[in-house]
Amino acid sequence: MSSLFSRRGRIRAVSFFAAVLVVVCGAAIQERCRADRLQRTVSNTYLHAFSEVTASLDRMDAALQKGQYVTSAPMFCSLCSEISAQAAAAQLALGQLPMANVELEQTAAFLATLGDYAQALARSAALEGTWTEEDRENWSRLSQAAQALSQQLDELELALFDGSSSIDGVEAAQARLSASAEEAGENVSGFQSVEADFPELPSLVYDGPFSQHLTGRTPLALEGLEEITEEEALAVARDLLGGEALTAEGVVEGDIPTYTLSGETASGRRTVSVTRQGGQLLSLITQGTPTEQNLTPEQGVQAARAVLEQLGFGEMGESYYSLQSNILTVNFCALQDGTYCYPDLVKVSVSMADGSLLGFEAQGYLTNHRERTLDAPAVSQEEARGMVSDRLSVLSVRQAVIPSQGEYERLCWEFLCETEEGNHVIVYVNAQTGAEEKLLLLLEDEHGTLAI
Repeated sequence: MSSLFSRRGRIRAVSFFAAVLVVVCGAAIQERCRADRLQRTVSNTYLHAFSEVTASLDRMDAALQKGQYVTSAPMFCSLCSEISAQAAAAQLALGQLPMANVELEQTAAFLATLGDYAQALARSAALEGTWTEEDRENWSRLSQAAQALSQQLDELELALFDGSSSIDGVEAAQARLSASAEEAGENVSGFQSVEADFPELPSLVYDGPFSQHLTGRTPLALEGLEEITEEEALAVARDLLGGEALTAEGVVEGDIPTYTLSGETASGRRTVSVTRQGGQLLSLITQGTPTEQNLTPEQGVQAARAVLEQLGFGEMGESYYSLQSNILTVNFCALQDGTYCYPDLVKVSVSMADGSLLGFEAQGYLTNHRERTLDAPAVSQEEARGMVSDRLSVLSVRQAVIPSQGEYERLCWEFLCETEEGNHVIVYVNAQTGAEEKLLLLLEDEHGTLAI
């Protein structure tokens, strides 16, 4: 009897393990199928995104070719709008590709620049009714570049669909880029080939953030000043901030090279940046948050203004402030003959507990500040007021210099207005041309003002 049960036990055990094996194998096969389906879905998503990039670039290429032959400003503006829209669509699709920021850097930059340049040309053509010969030449060269790039991407798209090329992940793309020429061998992706053969682009100088004139700008407030040593930077910081115990942390290269200094203060650890050229205070950050608020916003603004006076700044006007976590941050700009020069921006943050300095940032001021030649307005205040909507009530007006998108400057009449609902709006009208340059909505609450 025991022998019989033993044999039955073995049979049951074998059957049980066989059943378990079947279940495990079935689950593994199911999981593998699920993984394969997921991989196919991901691959199809990548292929679709790349197809969107090539389709948008083809449309941009067509619009650029048409633009070489149009003669009317409305048609030219329409083509510019088409290019801008397609550039945005291509950038969105490009962002869905895993290696785009690794292997398609020049392509992404080209799309961003071309879209922005088209917007700038549309604004210029809408205002002036025409475009310059230099713009026409740039347009022609951009058309040639877009045509060459479009052809390359079309060929790469065919290679992706027939399987001779593939869209890899970021890790594989980074490994290819970091490999030496010998290590890479034939392991060069089609995307690398596109970037290696990228067409030559013209140097674009226009009113936009990708303009060539913004590259390597010398901070105007530092022009002609001598470079200082790290020891001198320490002395400058200690003198400006009241002899605080700071130590040097090294040099930070960038648009404005600086010495970084740090040390402990009663308010928390403080990091200070002093420019290598001229020894000017660029920024200051204090870690820690005040636990109480003893000052009113008006008192906080006065404390921030006292900081600027202590640091040796000239006549400055405050615009807006924000209050967060018992820290008041006030935006100041330089004043010249009563005109607010907004590019010369300085931000000062003070503790609402005692008015002590917690933060400082002066990159805008050091980059743009100088004595400007402010021409007399060609458009009177009354004429400029005519550009303000009848649905707005003008509360005050003053002159202001504002930056354009490309960091050019515009002398404007600044109208502070109120809507029918009691909200505030600022309208800027060009004091030389009478054109409406900018409109800002002011979002105001107990935490301060946000301009959008």
